[in-house]
Amino acid sequence: MVPGTRPESFPPRWVCPICGQPHEYMQQISEEAYEERISDQLIKPSGAQLQTKDLNYYRTLARQMLTGICGEFNVCDGGPGRTCQGQKFGAPIGFGGAGQGTTFHANYASLQKYRLKARLIKEHKEPDTSTIIFSKKIRAPVMGASVAGVKNSMNGVMPEDEFYRGLVDGARLFGTIGLVGNTAEVEDDLGVRVVEASGGEGIPVFKPQSQKRLLQLFQIAEKANVVAIGVDLDGAGSVTWARKGKHVERKTGGQLKELVDATSKPVFFKGVMSLDDAAAVVDSGASAIYVSNHGGRVLDSGQGVAEVLPEIARNFGGRTTIMADGCVRTGYDVLKVLALGADVALIGRPIARMSLAGGAEAVRMYFDYVLGDLRMAMIMTGCDSVGEIDEQVLAKALDHPMTNYFMARLP
Repeated sequence: MVPGTRPESFPPRWVCPICGQPHEYMQQISEEAYEERISDQLIKPSGAQLQTKDLNYYRTLARQMLTGICGEFNVCDGGPGRTCQGQKFGAPIGFGGAGQGTTFHANYASLQKYRLKARLIKEHKEPDTSTIIFSKKIRAPVMGASVAGVKNSMNGVMPEDEFYRGLVDGARLFGTIGLVGNTAEVEDDLGVRVVEASGGEGIPVFKPQSQKRLLQLFQIAEKANVVAIGVDLDGAGSVTWARKGKHVERKTGGQLKELVDATSKPVFFKGVMSLDDAAAVVDSGASAIYVSNHGGRVLDSGQGVAEVLPEIARNFGGRTTIMADGCVRTGYDVLKVLALGADVALIGRPIARMSLAGGAEAVRMYFDYVLGDLRMAMIMTGCDSVGEIDEQVLAKALDHPMTNYFMARLP
């Protein structure tokens, strides 16, 4: 149930799963009262909890804030039994995937088909996790993916600009770069303004709006002195924008080149899942290819990112920077994505939940957690620097009955 649902829209025999009362007992409340009740339902830590605001503390907050749309499970895999998944029959999909959610789950499943090889007989060195992207040195090869849409997809628990600030400032505090999307619910340049207020230390990513509007947004972003500019090509399938009557469209190769030529800032195009699209992005002169399927949120029955990333990297790695997301949750996942050919991995849903629950500090903490895993993974696989991470650290998982049994029952 989402805010704004009317009692008459419920089936006659519906009863509240909490109190057991039929819908006749429901009462309409104001938005202010709703916000107050949401706040009252959040956990009220005391004593030792006040001193231990760790990731599990913020995960508990996020779980309560996202009641009904995200269970904040220990493994965020898009499995068919998850709170976020399943057909929504026209309702907002929240944190889930399009249709039955199979593409979301394919991102997880395709990445888990790879295992990491332990390689330990060599001189010990502390791994150098730093790398450079868009001429900027970052602490680790991981960034925050572009997310947006608090009102439509996240129970409307905070203002959109506050959510963006958590993403951008949390990444900056850690030592990397945060991306912000744009949504049909607010002004389409809000993300740029938030990044500008953070000293330009972030990247706005725009939906594929009309070419005229995109060119205007590119000029606004350049004046804000952002790190780079992205276009979310897979946003052409956005249901939210279509519902609001706001135009999004596919782009031609010529249009991509026009956008690249319109700014001195590095430009990348997100949503690349085929060799043909990758070639068009490279031909446009873009600074990076962003391999992504929008978290499985715009096309059901699609391929997982890890299914297409190796081929794209084999054909275009070295010619351009390759960014990739796709159910990246830990530093071990980051290592896998880099070994499959990406230069940097991006994290979406977990970072979004942290921004909702704890703002910049919680986002920074999540990146720190990922860095700890990445450091351990690099030590255990014999990689002393990011440049040493390649396909040699990977092995394909065996298709064994016990492996399948375990994977099907992950919590």
